[in-house]
Amino acid sequence: MNPLLRDYDLFIFDWDGTLSTSTMLVRISHFFKRRYNPDYIRAHADKYSQPSRANMRFRSSEAHAVDFLYEIYSLFTRPKLRSGSIELLDALRKSNKRIALFSDGAQHRVHSEVRRLGLEKYFEVILSAETIHAYKPNPTGITLIAHELGTKKSRCLYVGDMSIDIFTARFAGIDVCSVGNGLDPYPTLVATKPDYLFESTEALARKIEGKRR
Repeated sequence: MNPLLRDYDLFIFDWDGTLSTSTMLVRISHFFKRRYNPDYIRAHADKYSQPSRANMRFRSSEAHAVDFLYEIYSLFTRPKLRSGSIELLDALRKSNKRIALFSDGAQHRVHSEVRRLGLEKYFEVILSAETIHAYKPNPTGITLIAHELGTKKSRCLYVGDMSIDIFTARFAGIDVCSVGNGLDPYPTLVATKPDYLFESTEALARKIEGKRR
């Protein structure tokens, strides 16, 4: 049996760069945030490595003026699905796996993009770090999803495209799978040493489907 399907019951996905392409606005915002830098995370691991207990529950997020601005922006520039994303999610669902999404992206934007791309049906939980005020690499979001869905951490896998996703999963105490066609260069992911590493989302989909090519 495919070891990924054998060993994990809950697959938690990052959004930007993993299942979807990223808009230029997202790429720029990532570039200027120190907490996305692997060296900075390593030097401040004590700052991020513990869940924020006060935020260990789901919250609704208030609407912001920026949400309206995003709606206008998205009329001209919107993300697309990564090649293999639908096949990956379909294969997991057919294998009776639970699927969730945890992203640093703003709640309104992430929900809007997921809805527009027709992916709502796949996710039991869609959680934005904004709603719990605990951004990656803080592990609160992943810990909360695992608890909410009643899944042991040993049976959870986080899938992302950046080194910050690897650290977030490690701090949460779960395994992590990286895809190398996202926001972080492949060598950066190699250096951060995820449990699994694939060249792309499409390559991961082929593995889950049991296909060689």
